[in-house]
Amino acid sequence: MGTIIPILFQGAIPIFSDLTEDTYTLDPTDLKRKITEKTRAIVPVHLFGMPTDMDPIMEVAEEKGIFVVEDCAQAYLAEYKGKLVGTIGDMGAFSLQQSKHMSTGDGGMTITNNEELADYARLFADKGWDRAKGRKYVMLGMNYRMTELQGAVGLAQLKKVKWVVERRRELAERLNNQLEDLSDILHLPIPPKHIKHSYWQYPVLVNAEKLGITPLDFSKALAAEGIPNNVGYVGEPLYLKTPLVDKKTFRHSSFPLDNPYNKDWGGYFKGLCPTTEKIIEKIIVIPWNENYTYDDVDDIGEAIRKIVNYYLSHR
Repeated sequence: MGTIIPILFQGAIPIFSDLTEDTYTLDPTDLKRKITEKTRAIVPVHLFGMPTDMDPIMEVAEEKGIFVVEDCAQAYLAEYKGKLVGTIGDMGAFSLQQSKHMSTGDGGMTITNNEELADYARLFADKGWDRAKGRKYVMLGMNYRMTELQGAVGLAQLKKVKWVVERRRELAERLNNQLEDLSDILHLPIPPKHIKHSYWQYPVLVNAEKLGITPLDFSKALAAEGIPNNVGYVGEPLYLKTPLVDKKTFRHSSFPLDNPYNKDWGGYFKGLCPTTEKIIEKIIVIPWNENYTYDDVDDIGEAIRKIVNYYLSHR
């Protein structure tokens, strides 16, 4: 929801593109179908730390003259073809909430090399107050100023984030290697060669049908082995959540979803992004942490293998 709430608060309507089943990131082919003359920006989400396929997205954006704002909340120091995510589009947005690779307790930060966009971002975060011109408010903005204490914590966190990401990669690669032979049952978060994953969490797509069970059964068995996990990630796609599907955006208002200017946008409904819905039905998400030991990772691998072997033998 953190990705789309700012869109709605600007009076704009988020249009959802489907995901690719391999990476759980934006499908460029479906994106092209969803672009209209009213599209103002593309927001690719580097989910779980896996970078989106950015080249075709940037091609579309340049062709149409629209901005690209990368959602890097879960993808610190992830790389796409040698480029850090957040530096490919026009802007990159990062989360500093407590579960991320680095944290100030909550909040986030935005990066850009576009001076005009940087100026607007500063104004928007500071109530529209142009401090260079004294007490002059030049636009509407929010009060999103970071405190000095949070800034100091963030600067200290910057010094260790590289180690955090590298350690998470090392541990994830260990688990990938242990489970790679189960590829007909498990789709592991193994990135293509041109991508460096940052492993915010460890998602596994389970072919539960081959095991004769449901993904929920697999999740419960994994929990019984002492491995924390959740099935379905956010439960259902965002476009099926109450604020969107029931148009309950601002309590007693449905704005901007009921804006007559945007009456032809199509609405939200089940089946809008079929691959996304398929992924959510099958995905198991395992928490990931740089402080895991090799033994912790091996325990996870052994538990998964034990469950797979058990259900295969009882088919």
